[in-house]
Amino acid sequence: MRLLSFTFGGQSSFGIGVEDGVIDLGSRTDRQDLGSCLGALDQLRAFEDAPADHAWEAISFDIPIPNQRRMLCAGLNYHKKYPLGGEVKLPKQPVYFNKPPGSLVAHNEALVRPIASVQLDYEVELAVVIGRSGRHISESDALAHVAGYTILNDGSVRDWQRHGVAAGKNFYRSGSCGPWIVTSDLLPDPSALSVTTRVNGEQRQHSSVNEMIFSVEELVAYMSQIMPLEPGDIIATGSPEGTGGSMEPQVWLSAGDQIEFEVPGIGLLKNSVVDEGI
Repeated sequence: MRLLSFTFGGQSSFGIGVEDGVIDLGSRTDRQDLGSCLGALDQLRAFEDAPADHAWEAISFDIPIPNQRRMLCAGLNYHKKYPLGGEVKLPKQPVYFNKPPGSLVAHNEALVRPIASVQLDYEVELAVVIGRSGRHISESDALAHVAGYTILNDGSVRDWQRHGVAAGKNFYRSGSCGPWIVTSDLLPDPSALSVTTRVNGEQRQHSSVNEMIFSVEELVAYMSQIMPLEPGDIIATGSPEGTGGSMEPQVWLSAGDQIEFEVPGIGLLKNSVVDEGI
């Protein structure tokens, strides 16, 4: 299934994406939002053959889980140059940081280049959506806790990243997530996926997920040692070479840029860029 959150007629809802539109589950179930459904996907499958309630052009996308629980991110998880210059030693364990609510926009929404910096950069990532609670999860059991996968752009403001990871990674509306969650039964092997970024039609990033230093299974197991994982938690798995900050000369995102983040099997997350208003 493709599961998404959206707005129709000024009302927020969630549903199943099908070829000709969206099956509205907000009006068909007693669930409040998509996050509350991730531990009960079998109940949602009963609606897969229902007719679409809304055409695609009639809805506006929200980030997949608008009431974001936790966005847990793995940094430096591909073999690449660090975007701020120079090679770095491979990490011996995942490099973990958080992204708070407010830092992400949805599919078709604009990323905001902040007043404080011109160094807004992109990072395409496979994002893992937890569907089953767990603590001290083993690598062998990790995928059983995954409800599905989505796409993350871990937008980064590079000069502020020198202040600290949290400073550079969490600017208002600097990243994006979506357009939907594809359930794990359709993507049984996340290592077979690939990630790509195109800026104004030019391919900048492209890598197979199997080139990650720490696999999806390792990341889920690692994060579950730190905290109990719950349905709705999202784990971002890191980004490959090809960011604007790793180019020579460096190339930053500008107002008017059009960006596509693609994971075949999931889809396209599309965003434009605007300058922050005063």
